[in-house]
Amino acid sequence: MGNFDVVVVGAGTGGSYASYLLAKAGLNVALVEMKKRDKVFKTTGDAIGIHHIERMVIKPPSQVFTIRYEGAELYSPDLSVRYVVLGKGFGLDMARWAQWLIGEAESAGAQVFDGYKVQGPIIENGKVSGVRVLKPDGTVEEFRAKVVIDASGVGAVVRSRLPREWWVSEPLLPEDASNAYREIIEVDYEIERPEYIRIYLDTNIAPGGYWWLFPKSRNTMNIGLGLWGKLSEEQGLNPRHNYDKYLATSQYVRGRKIIHASGGIVPTRRPLPSLVADGFLAVGDAAVTVNPVHGGGIGPALLSAELASKSVIEAFEKGDYSMRGLWRYNIEYLRAYGIKQAMLDVFRLMLQTLTNDQLNRGLRARLLTEDEVLEISEKGSLELSLVDKLKIGLRLMKVPDVAAKLRLALRYMNEAKSLYESYPTDPSGLSSWYGKLVSIYREYASRLGISLKWLLNT
Repeated sequence: MGNFDVVVVGAGTGGSYASYLLAKAGLNVALVEMKKRDKVFKTTGDAIGIHHIERMVIKPPSQVFTIRYEGAELYSPDLSVRYVVLGKGFGLDMARWAQWLIGEAESAGAQVFDGYKVQGPIIENGKVSGVRVLKPDGTVEEFRAKVVIDASGVGAVVRSRLPREWWVSEPLLPEDASNAYREIIEVDYEIERPEYIRIYLDTNIAPGGYWWLFPKSRNTMNIGLGLWGKLSEEQGLNPRHNYDKYLATSQYVRGRKIIHASGGIVPTRRPLPSLVADGFLAVGDAAVTVNPVHGGGIGPALLSAELASKSVIEAFEKGDYSMRGLWRYNIEYLRAYGIKQAMLDVFRLMLQTLTNDQLNRGLRARLLTEDEVLEISEKGSLELSLVDKLKIGLRLMKVPDVAAKLRLALRYMNEAKSLYESYPTDPSGLSSWYGKLVSIYREYASRLGISLKWLLNT
């Protein structure tokens, strides 16, 4: 039986970074990863905003970057409208990124157990006190700790096995996720403007989501698509099928040589009611911290790992590893990102109800300018002066049906913001607060004309 201060499950971005921070603070950390360390790899769009890199307390080496981005181009379904949204970032070599982070965690003092598969949590007296792991030799061992961090990705192998009545164990439903498939390919032509990632809205190719083309060099790219999980569940839509039908035969992949192909589930929803329980925290995809609109998860994984680590270090200083003792993580996460995440979730649901015709007309009328799109993506909100409101009002008159949905989304985004800003300062107020959240979403979903299972189950 292993005894540690902290057991971190999953050596991806969030888990490795948290392990580094905690080990650097002097804690005895076990980083448990089911794959062999040289096989750790995350299927993503491979892009990250520069502000996430600049926030890190360790600076990545140049070899983890493949390209530097200057912004994003957003295209209407008929390709007649192109938005250019500025924002610096990087393309990552995810294999090198993973190996670098694992190495940093180990150098800081974390013990890396690769090839160890976590079977589930150990729960004693209502708190998490460790995990059971299947070792490479086939035997099972208990890893005990005062705190367990689930960083195991969307499968959330610890969080998903916690008692259903715990706030942190709220399940990820298909309606709050995207099903994605992507290929990293080499093409036989030179990609124009490789310093810009491209996002294409098209409800035929990617219903309820979008398809993307992220250059990785002059002749390599990450190209893929994400479909709304609700549609996959109800209509049997498959992202690989749509990729083969629409993208694999397109001009964009001319001379296609596949370097890597993979798919997965992307959580795109509001924050969990709580990210903590007694002796437990979740980070990254295991904590559904992904941006609900564009699906970016690497930056939020880093941020959640940083804030969770601060809460854990404080808990050890005070000797309080309870839900109340770890509650700081909830508060700081919402302030730093979670409120924005909640607002973008509201916006996401509205976008998923739009048709190609509505998207074409709305973008053509420029209901939102490039600057306004950037403000929503960065802040999750739109602060408008009286003049700005009048200008938007004139634009809205051109497409009244789309405008009505945009107004509705902006209204409920503000309601979500107000509610999350009043998130309880301790666990005792969570039940009452959650009831208000359900009420807001129930009303919003009804006005959008969509059904959400999580509301039916509440």
